Amino acid sequence: MPITYRPIALDEFERFDLAEARGFSAHPDSNSEIKDFERRVFEPERSVVAFDGDLMVGTCGSFTFEMSVPGGAKLRLGGTSHVTVSPTHRRRGILTEMMRRQLDGYRERGEPLAALWTSETVIYGRFGYGLALMHERREIDRRHTAFAHSPDIGGQVKFVDKKEAAKVFAPIYERACEMFPGMIGRNDLWWEAALADPSAMRNQAPALFHAFYEVDGIPTGYVMYRVRHNWNDSLPDSIQGSRVGIHELVASDDEATAALWRFCFDIDLVNTITAGGGVPIDDGLTWMLADPRRLTRKPYDGLWLRLVDVPTALSARTYAEEGSLAIEVEDSFCKWNDGTWRVDGGTEGADCAATNDEPDITLSAGDLAAIYLGGAKPSELARAGRVVERTAGSLGRADRMFATARSPWNLVDF
Repeated sequence: MPITYRPIALDEFERFDLAEARGFSAHPDSNSEIKDFERRVFEPERSVVAFDGDLMVGTCGSFTFEMSVPGGAKLRLGGTSHVTVSPTHRRRGILTEMMRRQLDGYRERGEPLAALWTSETVIYGRFGYGLALMHERREIDRRHTAFAHSPDIGGQVKFVDKKEAAKVFAPIYERACEMFPGMIGRNDLWWEAALADPSAMRNQAPALFHAFYEVDGIPTGYVMYRVRHNWNDSLPDSIQGSRVGIHELVASDDEATAALWRFCFDIDLVNTITAGGGVPIDDGLTWMLADPRRLTRKPYDGLWLRLVDVPTALSARTYAEEGSLAIEVEDSFCKWNDGTWRVDGGTEGADCAATNDEPDITLSAGDLAAIYLGGAKPSELARAGRVVERTAGSLGRADRMFATARSPWNLVDF
C-alpha cells in the first residue's frame, strides 16, 4: 500500500501525539497540563502527516512565527517541529517527502524563512537548513564573580509575581528583538509557554523566580532563575553545591545586563551560577569579570535556519557596508532558489534579484542560512571548503556586508 500524506484535524491530535512519541522511541506525556498546552498551540492545518493505510507513520508540524532579521525587520517564519518517522517505516523516503511538502507549504503561504531545533544535526543539511546561531553553557564559582569592569549600576532589581511577569517582561523582550537577529516573537500564548514552568518538566527542580531591573521606574531587563539548594551539616554542600540556574536573562542595555548578572552572583547560600541558551553569547560577561578564566563557556548549536525564498529574505535585511554581491546558491531541494542572485544593499535596505552575471561567491542553501543572521562569516565557511570565492576580494566584501552588531540569538523553543 502506498504512503499517503495529508494534514490532520485537531480531533486527531491524540493519535498524532502517540505517533510522534513512538518516533522518538518514547511514550506520550501523561501530564494533563502539558498535554492541554500542546494541543492549544498545535496548528493542525499546517501539519504534514504520513499514513500507511490508517496508521500514522510519519509526523511533521509547524508553528506560525515572526523572526527578527538584521536591521530590525520581522519576517514570517515557519517553525518546523514534531518531525518523526516510525521505527517500523525507516528508509522509505517518508521524511524527505514530508520536508518537501512542508517547504512547498511555506512558500505558498509567503513565509520566506523556516527554522527548527534539530535532534540530530546530520539530518537537516540535506533539506537546506544551516546552523544559524550558537548558544553556550556557562558555569562559574560564586567566589570568583567579582567585577573588574562593568557599566554603572544605578537602578534597582525587583521581584514580580509570575502572573504579572509577562506585562513587565514583554516590552523588554520586544526591544531585544530589535537588537538581536534571530529572535522569534512571542504572542500571549507563547508568553504563557515561557512562564509556565510546569512541575512535570522540572525534574524535581524548584520553581522559577522572576525579577526585573528598572531605572527611574522603567524596566530595562529581566531574569528568570531557579535556586537548587543542597545542604550538608547546615552548610551548602561544597561538592554537590547549591546553585543558581539562569533560565532567561534579557536586557535592553549594558547597564541592565551587568546589574542582573551582579544580582544573580550575589544570591546567598549558593556555590555555583549556571546559564544555558537563555543568555546571549556576546553580552560582555567575560570582560566584566576580574578573573575571566573562572568562567566556563561551552558552545553548542542553537537554531537551524532555512531560506525558503532567497530573494525575499536577502532583500529584507540590512547590510553593514554598502556593496553588491552576485551570490550563486546551490539548492537542489528548493529549485526555485537555485541560481545566481545579485544583492545590492547597505544600512538603509537592500534589493535582490536573479542575475546572469558571473557569481562572486558560490555556496549551498544551508550555508547561506548560516551567514544570513550574522552567525558565521563567509570567509570562515570558505576556510572549511563550504564557500567558494569566484571573484578576488568578494569574500572580504561578503564578510563586511553580512556582519551584524550583535550575534544572533533566540529564546523560543518549539
